Amino acid sequence: MGYDYDVIVVGGGPAGISAAIRARWIKQYKAVPCSTLLIENSHLGGLAGWHGCFFTGPSWNIEGHDIVTHLKKDVEDLHIPVHHGRVTAVNDRGTYKEITTADGKQYRSLAVIIATGIKVLANERDYLGRGLEVTSMGYEFIVSHLKSLLRRRWEPRLLVVGSPKLKNLIPVIRELNAAKSPVTFVIEEEGEEEEDTIRGWVDSYWGDDRLEGVKVRTVNGMRDMPCGGALLEFNSYELAPVTRIEFCDGLGPPFLQVDQDMQTSQPGILAAGDVTAGGYNAFARAIAQGITAGLSAYRYVYHRKFGIYPPLFAYRPTDFALRRNFQELPTLREYLRPKALVSKEEIKTLLKGGWSWLPDHLNGDHSIGEIAEKRGVPVEYVKEILKQLVEQKVITFHIGVES
Repeated sequence: MGYDYDVIVVGGGPAGISAAIRARWIKQYKAVPCSTLLIENSHLGGLAGWHGCFFTGPSWNIEGHDIVTHLKKDVEDLHIPVHHGRVTAVNDRGTYKEITTADGKQYRSLAVIIATGIKVLANERDYLGRGLEVTSMGYEFIVSHLKSLLRRRWEPRLLVVGSPKLKNLIPVIRELNAAKSPVTFVIEEEGEEEEDTIRGWVDSYWGDDRLEGVKVRTVNGMRDMPCGGALLEFNSYELAPVTRIEFCDGLGPPFLQVDQDMQTSQPGILAAGDVTAGGYNAFARAIAQGITAGLSAYRYVYHRKFGIYPPLFAYRPTDFALRRNFQELPTLREYLRPKALVSKEEIKTLLKGGWSWLPDHLNGDHSIGEIAEKRGVPVEYVKEILKQLVEQKVITFHIGVES
């Protein structure tokens, strides 16, 4: 039984995109790439793609959108497939990992990188500044912002959305509600409703030119909640991220524990970005952890496939005596299953007319030995052509795994 991808990345923010790119493309002279899938529920780029997000220093800033544009271009140029949907479960099946999405799809992989950030994003970005506001700029500013909001009369209500840690802010909101507006709190967790508190999951925001309401999925079904405005309480999510994923034992939630290589307690399951425990939430940290997780997943997968660890020059230097006949690429065994990472047409172009039948067999279902036998050609000839395609980083190799 085969699997779908070497590495699946859950979350399309800076950490997730960086991880997917590094697993797919190793910057060195010759390297075997990984087949990689990126899964994101909302817009690629995550919070970094929102207006007002900056990569900053004391005297400079770069818009997050500008960096996200470059990251998205790499995803496109490297032909990394993106599945738009919400992951509901990550399970370790021993020889492979199984990822389930809300639309009923299941994907199998050798490694998984969880980079979900602090919350599952819906379409918040579409209403930011148009009825949807967020807490930011420090704790004193949060109080000042709340005073300003709560001087207004909100009809039919003001919604305040957050993780279970929103409970820290509820008393001060009630105290500051000078206009006595109807205020409803939406806490993203399972549970029963209270007088002014709904427990459930924000499914989407809606409205024409401005925000007019929020759809919330509760234990009793979907609730449509009209509102005059909404406040997204970021600090609560930073304290208790909401992933909405059913994890295998020992991973969390709310935060995922990782080592310096972004590896969790489960081999082959890694994590990166704001969903990991410890450290400071920052754009640079997310990018750096994503790169680390991508390279670590690559190293794990490479060892699974070839029985040795990859020589990751510059990233993780190896202390050994370099031989004059050293070869970067591993020995290609007949049981390896070639898998195309680009279209058949692109591979046919690289083959320059020869071996035009080969791309039809590069789907990860047939081993090198099976391809040679089926086409009646020497296996060494097939290996030589495949080696050239690996050097172009347009194919990889899968292995068989037990069901």
